[in-house]
Amino acid sequence: MLWPRESVLAYLQSSLKSLPILSRIVIGLYVTSLVLLPWSWFPPFPWLHEHAQWSDVVFAATALAWVFEKWRTRTRLQWRPMHTSIVLYLGAALLSLVFSSPNKYLGAMKWIGLVELGVIATITADLAGRPKIGVTLAMGLALTSLVVAAAAMAGLVLFYSGVHTRLVGTYGDLIPSPWYARVQAGTIHPNMLASYCVFAAAVIAHHKNALPVWLRRVTPLVLGVTVLTTLSRSILVFALMAGWRQARTRFQRIILGFATAACIGIIGSLTIWNLSLDPAQPAQAHWELDKKSSRWEAVTTSWQTFVAHPWWGSGVDTEPGARFGHSFNAHFTPLNIAATLGGPALLAFAALFFFLWRDRMRPTSIAIWSGIAGLGIEALAQDVEDFRHLWVLIGLAGAQVIQRESSSSHFTGIQA
Repeated sequence: MLWPRESVLAYLQSSLKSLPILSRIVIGLYVTSLVLLPWSWFPPFPWLHEHAQWSDVVFAATALAWVFEKWRTRTRLQWRPMHTSIVLYLGAALLSLVFSSPNKYLGAMKWIGLVELGVIATITADLAGRPKIGVTLAMGLALTSLVVAAAAMAGLVLFYSGVHTRLVGTYGDLIPSPWYARVQAGTIHPNMLASYCVFAAAVIAHHKNALPVWLRRVTPLVLGVTVLTTLSRSILVFALMAGWRQARTRFQRIILGFATAACIGIIGSLTIWNLSLDPAQPAQAHWELDKKSSRWEAVTTSWQTFVAHPWWGSGVDTEPGARFGHSFNAHFTPLNIAATLGGPALLAFAALFFFLWRDRMRPTSIAIWSGIAGLGIEALAQDVEDFRHLWVLIGLAGAQVIQRESSSSHFTGIQA
């Protein structure tokens, strides 16, 4: 669709003006929470939890407005298997809190955060299935992504000017150097920024027809540049998922299949062995095959925790593994869930994606599922189960299920 000649704000207003005022409030709050998603530490959030942010506050207001809207309009939530999986996941986490968590207060705060993630997916699935939401959602994410990219570039400029800011993150497993930096912009870690870029590119691609031509072209480009500044594994994932979204022929898909397998192999290798890499001197990069990676220590110790506590794990808000003698997360999502929350929680989490894939709309939304697949690959080296943007993608996939079933019901009614 062509972009109208009105201004952005006028177009957004015209796209929503036919909706009831209460629905507009819910949608406005929801999109605002998405706009704030990549801003973890700025503006500073002063209370509740170390990883809480203003997006959580706005989303809490969204949830209250959404519940009130449901009550006023006498509409019920369309219950699906995905909702059952979410409830079972949260139930298993609650049992982990009760039976395993050493600090009940911190565990309770973390469990409330898990509930928020489930509610994010539920409300996203409900709202994204409504007409005229795509343009507002896509516009909000595109504009905040441009600001994120500007913050990333500002971080680099200040770094090379000798000014240290929180726009630049830690080096992680890379060799520290005064010649390069890993950017995190408004997030808490460069890997988080990179993961957000994978997410945003997928959602914007899904709603690209709702954006003006210049924005749909510029946003993927700036997200690609931004993910490069993170110097993370997600650079491979971002490029790979962009390729899947552009693939049109069987030959292209075969090539991408081999590239995907290679990407998974590289990420798996980085978990087992050390790669000595200084991006300022890439020619000197080499594998240190004579010693295991510190991440391998985290994986093996987390596995030992799961074996010792297979039902409820080590407890909510605990770190099940060890690294250099300190508590550490598994950095391998399935194992981290199993080791912290227990086997039942992992089964419920896996069932969520099984039902979403089984009941997905045909033809499959390549954009949305490229985002889920990208975060799935990242899950081999990160603990993505607590990423808010993962649960937004889950909700968007859920909206596709609801739309498919609604279309089928409508078609059946016409046939009858």
